[in-house]
Amino acid sequence: MADVLLINAPARRPQKEPIVVPPLGLAYLASAAREAGHDVAILDAFAEGLSWEEFERRVSARRYMGSTAGGGGVTQRGGRSTRTGGGGGATVLDVIGFSGMTPVIDAVERAIRVCRPYARAIVLGGPHATACRETVLEENPDLDYAFCGEGETAFVEFLAAFDDNRITSEIPGIVTREGSGPPRERCRDLDSIPFPARDLLPNARYRYPLCGRARVTSMITSRGCPYQCVFCDKSVFGSRWQARSAENVLAEVDEVVAKYGVEAIVFYDDLFTLNRARLAAICEGLIERNRKIAWKAEGRVDIVDREILALMRRAGCDAIAYGVESANPAGLDFIGKNTTPEQAREAFRLTREAGIRTMGYFILGIPTETYDDALRTIRFAIELRADYAQFSALSPLVGSELHRLAKEKGWYAEIAAHNVSDKDRLRPVVLSENWDEEKLKAIVREAHRAFYMRPSYMLRTLLRARSPGDVARMAGLGWNVARYLFRARRG
Repeated sequence: MADVLLINAPARRPQKEPIVVPPLGLAYLASAAREAGHDVAILDAFAEGLSWEEFERRVSARRYMGSTAGGGGVTQRGGRSTRTGGGGGATVLDVIGFSGMTPVIDAVERAIRVCRPYARAIVLGGPHATACRETVLEENPDLDYAFCGEGETAFVEFLAAFDDNRITSEIPGIVTREGSGPPRERCRDLDSIPFPARDLLPNARYRYPLCGRARVTSMITSRGCPYQCVFCDKSVFGSRWQARSAENVLAEVDEVVAKYGVEAIVFYDDLFTLNRARLAAICEGLIERNRKIAWKAEGRVDIVDREILALMRRAGCDAIAYGVESANPAGLDFIGKNTTPEQAREAFRLTREAGIRTMGYFILGIPTETYDDALRTIRFAIELRADYAQFSALSPLVGSELHRLAKEKGWYAEIAAHNVSDKDRLRPVVLSENWDEEKLKAIVREAHRAFYMRPSYMLRTLLRARSPGDVARMAGLGWNVARYLFRARRG
């Protein structure tokens, strides 16, 4: 059987990251491969804050958290050489795998180059590989295979073929230098996929600003989104919404609480609240279990009401993030949001009345909007009394309809229009008749200053603190915003 290492690449520069969550895609691959009998380890270099030098030392010495042979290394099978870590010459693994999104693909590519001497095969999956399937191998000479779409079944089939020296170019969903297999159909039963292999992860290192000092993990309970926002990359999961059953979700909650002491969960579904009956069943199951779990989820402003919000709060929901995007109907129409500012006002009011904190996502630099329109969106975020707001320049990510449109119209550019949480050096943006580089940088900076630096916001946030952990969380958020504004002002 194959010896496999899955890697979450280091950050470009080691630093204290405000958001560090489990690489669930890799953990799902690990559980599927391990269930098929392969020897699997995960190195979450990002969570461990490894420098690039330490990263290569760890890979070459085969010291990574949670290998199936114990913390020191992997015992090879099938007559291959054995290495149990700590000094000496490097040995070669069968397969090293990566996943990555386009904004951080440069760090992934650097990690691939570092790992080239230590693997017979290097593979890449995830959103970037899927969206760029035609060019990804050409652009990465050290990469051997790319996986497009959902990866669990494809990865297991690939490992079996690779281990037996069989042809891999005909496997659905795989791109090779000899050819590509047909597109892979999406999994029809998400309950059949084993839970992520969290035992291979450094669970104590994960953190999320809204969760304070609680031990946190993330979960994905559905895939796909039926809505048609132009900025979304749907190349991996598509537009057909598929969900795990409430029973399956609750079983994973039971596991993370019992085995890993989790106190807070971030549900990373694109739209956790889409199916009301399933949402209610999950909430009722959490209430019956009397789990003291705080959780955050993503919602839409047009599909919540007082009754479901009250149930979510009783079940431990502590925060909901809504994609408000804009205060301007013309902007909402351009991005295909299919919601209204009035619906956003009502959703935020009802969520606040239910005792649930709110986060709003807002988009700046929409081509049909002017600078004054964007200022109206900033004022709208304040009017909504959102507890937190994320302001971003409209980004034409590879794989989105917006990317196609921006290329077609000559709008596409990459500039340093960052927000507080961006990890990319240059952000893809739309430079249209209404927006140039300086305007985009200025409006993103102004949004954070106007929203977070208000004395009334600071006082209200402090008054809502329920524990010393809340105060620490808010202080950390304030420090991150202040540091961002200082750096942005310096250019």
